[in-house]
Amino acid sequence: MAKARQAVTEAKQPSLTAISILAGESLSDSVDASQGTASYVLMPDAWDGANLTFQISFDNLTFWDLFDQYGNEVTFACRAGTAVRVQPGLQSIGYFKVRSGTRDEPIVQSEDRNFTVAFTP
Repeated sequence: MAKARQAVTEAKQPSLTAISILAGESLSDSVDASQGTASYVLMPDAWDGANLTFQISFDNLTFWDLFDQYGNEVTFACRAGTAVRVQPGLQSIGYFKVRSGTRDEPIVQSEDRNFTVAFTP
């Protein structure tokens, strides 16, 4: 039992990064993804109902909408005040942005929305 507790206390803690989608916007500021694997997006307590989509970049200048191998935009259903598990596509890519809504139908947020991205080492 003592070894199990020790393993838990020695486990590496996630790195947390704050990002925002400003009022009147649908796209967040960029996140530096070099610190590990983006595992969760922690949603703000208030949210103008929309799914999450992403843009990625290798240089933090040019961003591309993230699609899967089948030609579908990578989309996560979400709710205010929840943790959204992110699939492994957002690791070691350089930078990414979070979007409210989709590329074709972005959802403008009525107030500033502050998120936290949890990275695992």
